[in-house]
Amino acid sequence: MKRISALFFAMLFVVTAFSQNKLWSVDLKEALYEVGWIKQSNEGFIIASGAKGLLAMNNENGEIVWHNKEFKAVDKNSFMAIDGLPIIYFEYAPVVGKVRGILMNSSNGDVLFDTKEDGYRIKDFTLIPDQGIVLFELLKDDERNLMSFSLKTWKKEWIAVVGESKGLLNKYSKVSYIDHGPFFTNENNLVIGIKDEIYAINSTNGEITWNFKADKKINALVFSEANNSLYVGVKKSNKLKVLNPNSGEDITPGKLKLKGTLVDVRADIDGNLILVETEGFNIIDLKTNNFKWKKSFKIDFLEEVIPTDKGYIAVGKNEKEGSVALVDMEGDKLWETKIKGYSYYVTPTAKGVLYISTERSNILDFEKGKDVWDRDVKFKAIPAVAYDEKEDKVILFENENAYKFDLNTGKIELFAEDVELENVKKKTPLLAEYIEGAGYLLSTGQHLSLLSPSGKIIYTKYFEPASDLGGLKQAAQLGLMLAGVDFDIQGSLDNIKMLSSLSNGAYRTSSDQTDGTSETNVVGGLYLETTDGNMAPVIEITKTRFSNSKSIKSHKFIVTKVNDETAGTKHFIYKVNKTTGEVDVQIELMDKTPDYVIDEVEDVVLVNEKNHLISAYKF
Repeated sequence: MKRISALFFAMLFVVTAFSQNKLWSVDLKEALYEVGWIKQSNEGFIIASGAKGLLAMNNENGEIVWHNKEFKAVDKNSFMAIDGLPIIYFEYAPVVGKVRGILMNSSNGDVLFDTKEDGYRIKDFTLIPDQGIVLFELLKDDERNLMSFSLKTWKKEWIAVVGESKGLLNKYSKVSYIDHGPFFTNENNLVIGIKDEIYAINSTNGEITWNFKADKKINALVFSEANNSLYVGVKKSNKLKVLNPNSGEDITPGKLKLKGTLVDVRADIDGNLILVETEGFNIIDLKTNNFKWKKSFKIDFLEEVIPTDKGYIAVGKNEKEGSVALVDMEGDKLWETKIKGYSYYVTPTAKGVLYISTERSNILDFEKGKDVWDRDVKFKAIPAVAYDEKEDKVILFENENAYKFDLNTGKIELFAEDVELENVKKKTPLLAEYIEGAGYLLSTGQHLSLLSPSGKIIYTKYFEPASDLGGLKQAAQLGLMLAGVDFDIQGSLDNIKMLSSLSNGAYRTSSDQTDGTSETNVVGGLYLETTDGNMAPVIEITKTRFSNSKSIKSHKFIVTKVNDETAGTKHFIYKVNKTTGEVDVQIELMDKTPDYVIDEVEDVVLVNEKNHLISAYKF
């Protein structure tokens, strides 16, 4: 069973306020001398790294399952647990020799792959269950490598060289270097796109079958299984290329010439391809590889085309005014509606096309493109989103107002106004969650509030952080200025994903419960090319996964400091009840930067005490 863990940065010294909750303690002073960090593997074992090796402990009783004394002082930032598998990856630096990367069976400590002196370092991975492999992305100095790792034998199958990666950021970041794919062709070639190159690799032995290099970056790469063709869109090219995926041969028909710049290539609901360019969009008939329509449909500032059973939704996006149009299956316009502001979210719903722009939000009906809602709703930030299972409505909260949105009727109701939350400003990015039988939880890393279905505040609480924290950042202002866009969007991309899920009938998503780690990374954005060829962010939404909070279904764990007039400042781990807002359990800390793991399955918190004592507390 997969365990979900919250892992935190520095060392922790703990004195428990509730000793009766302690299940077990194991002193690792002799085994590891000093415990640098603890994490949790997918099967639940606690992985502990120290000065005298790496070991795994049974999370139920603290028993040491295995201990490898070779891997001393492992780099915590390199640790990865492979999704759903008892496999971990980590790097460590021996006294003599190069940094080594290790794939290990976390259940027994067996080494599955060791880079040794080869100098490989794993950057990222893709789990491909239907092919029975994990595809690992490796770097060897500047050389990019792909490794196929078998899920049947748990051994390396092959390693293939796929060009060079230049720059310190590419070398040391954990971001994937694969831009497109992987695709598996009818002949079982593995095809990937990286920057301006395409590689086709024999999936059995790792040999490069063919390699295609464009004169500029590849913006779109789509494999069609229906006609066994590979469609390639190159930046600033006036032609869409079609390649034979088995040989790399150019099989482009003469009529796929573009009038503008390629924006996207994607499948429609009938299995054909939508070709989107700045001068319009058209449909590629996969039987002939030619356009189905004699004339492409054009709309100003075309940026997105969404296929539906009602037709194609064409979206034009511009800073001050954009538009949404509905186009029938023959390429003829049914209607077009102007939209004030930049439309950063557009999606079809049962009653029409929902859009959220920087100036207004509404639903356009499918018949004539007219507003469904009686009045516009203006969101100054990306709204917090939840789904009320009892009322069958979407809850939107933003700028002190709360709305109920019926996806079936398209109606929206303002049910709470001027809601004041403790230490929350109008543009503070919030997450929302439906609490069955209680209402709607509104939260940040240190904040919890509960809003009733009738719009009343049940409680609102702010817990002082133990140390300075970064939150969810606003749009990148430098990028906005470079792109000439004069607006500011703040918020969490999780809310946009939630809206998309709800629009597609998925009422439960993984974002219902947020994980806690301790790094900030870009999770979404819009980018434009500058004159020097670099990509400048127009909208860049970053997410700080807080280093001191972790949410589970019924409670939220928060690290906070409390100022006491007699005892001074104290630090605690609080287990806060989402329904009541009360602290059900607390553990007092002697340091403000804790190193602990929350085992949600066993309802246990495991803490690294005094850098050598691992203790389990029942919550």
